[in-house]
Order: sequence, then structure tokens, then C-alpha cells
Amino acid sequence: MVENGLERARRLAADGDVEGAVRVLADYVEATPDNAFAHFQLANLMLTRGDAAGAIERFERALALEPDNAVVHNDLGTAFEKLGREENAAEAYGRAARSRPPYPPAQYNLALVHGRRGQWREAAEWLRAAVDQTPGFRAARLELGLVLRRLGREDGARACFDTLLADDPRDLETRRAIAASDMAECRFADAAAHLEHCLALAPDDAWTILTLGSCLQELGRVDEALEHYRRLLARDRSRYYEVVKKLTGASTGRFWVNAAALRRALLG
Repeated sequence: MVENGLERARRLAADGDVEGAVRVLADYVEATPDNAFAHFQLANLMLTRGDAAGAIERFERALALEPDNAVVHNDLGTAFEKLGREENAAEAYGRAARSRPPYPPAQYNLALVHGRRGQWREAAEWLRAAVDQTPGFRAARLELGLVLRRLGREDGARACFDTLLADDPRDLETRRAIAASDMAECRFADAAAHLEHCLALAPDDAWTILTLGSCLQELGRVDEALEHYRRLLARDRSRYYEVVKKLTGASTGRFWVNAAALRRALLG
């Protein structure tokens, strides 16, 4: 009966019937209240359907049965974050991050909390721990690079980025993140190089086109920026005011004071 109930809930969830899966698992845990795994599964289903408060209750039931389960502590932290209870989330992530063996996803999540608080050294320590234990944890390595850059440790940041791009030169997410960081640090030439790669990988990506155009303006390459903007608008005129905002918001480059002239420059 137990195996059939779990399997049925799994199938329902896989088919997209989360509510049905919740009902099956709720009946199951009522019949077998000492099964920590079932409480954990039910909690995650409740989290999926948006019931973070209910999920927390079930995660805590699971932890009452298995107090040292790092995975449950980590997911409990996620539920707390959904409710805006960051302090509780940090505590849950911390329990999982310091478990034996440590749990790298929780170390990553805890680092993100520290980052939101501006606690960059603490964030870097947890991200380094996650990467050391799981070298293939790409999100943690990327975040570590961004955090190290905030700490002024450019060599360490560049090592993280180089490792990611050496492993996968077509990693669009990484290139976009590095470019955004370069832009924030006014490293416009570096940003443009990454954005050109992004455009080669995703020629129709509006964010890349808009950001590259803005970057080229800062480099004084306004005509090139206009070419990208025109190509975007030829495909999607609803982006017009986004383009205007980029074009008129740059600190350097050509400026338009005449709205009609600006429209002609963009739309012909």
C-alpha cells in the first residue's frame, strides 16, 4: 500500500496533477506518519503549488524524524524565503551548509543570502566551499566570480570566469552575467566583447542587443549601436521606447534633442 501510494503520487505529479498528488500523499502520511521521506515529498509538492506555509509545516515534520537531513533543511530554507522570512531561511541553509558531509546547494543558497545583505566576504567563503566540494557546480562558480569582483579580487574573479568559458564557450548565461558586471564596473570594451559572443549565440536576444547598443554608445561607437537598435526594431517595434531610453541614457556618444530626428534615425 505504501509503495503504491508513493508511486501514484509521483505519477500524478509527473503528469502535472499536483493537486491530485498532494491529496494522495496527504492520505499516505496520515496512514504512515513516521515516514520522513513522505513528509518531505508532500512539502515540496505544497511548495510547488504555492503553499509555502503548509510546506514549512511538513518540512518540520520531516526534520522531527530526521533532524540532520541536510536536503530537508535546505528546502525548508527555500520555503522560508518564499514567505520573506530571510532570517529563518539563513538559519535553515546554515544547518545544511554545516552538515557532515556538507551540502553544496545549501552553501550556495546561504551565500546568496549573504550577498543580498552586502556581506561579500561571507558569501565568497561559502561559494568557495561549494566549488571546492563540487567543481562542476557552475552557478556557484559564476556567483563566486561576481562576488570576488565586488571584493576587488579581479584575478580570482577572472579565474572563475575563464574556467567556466573554457569548459563551455557557448555558455550564454555566464557571458551575459560577466558582461553585466563589466558594464556596472564601466569595463565597456570587455563587456562589448562578451556581448558580441552572446549575440553570435543568440542573434535575436533583445536584452543582448539593447545592452550591447548601450555599451557601444559608451565606447563612442554610436553608428554600430544604431545598427543593432534598428535591427531589433525592424523585428519588434514594441521595443521602441526601450531603445530610446538606452540611446538617450548613455553618458557619452551622440545626443538627440529632436524627437522626430531620433525617430528617423531609428525607424528610417
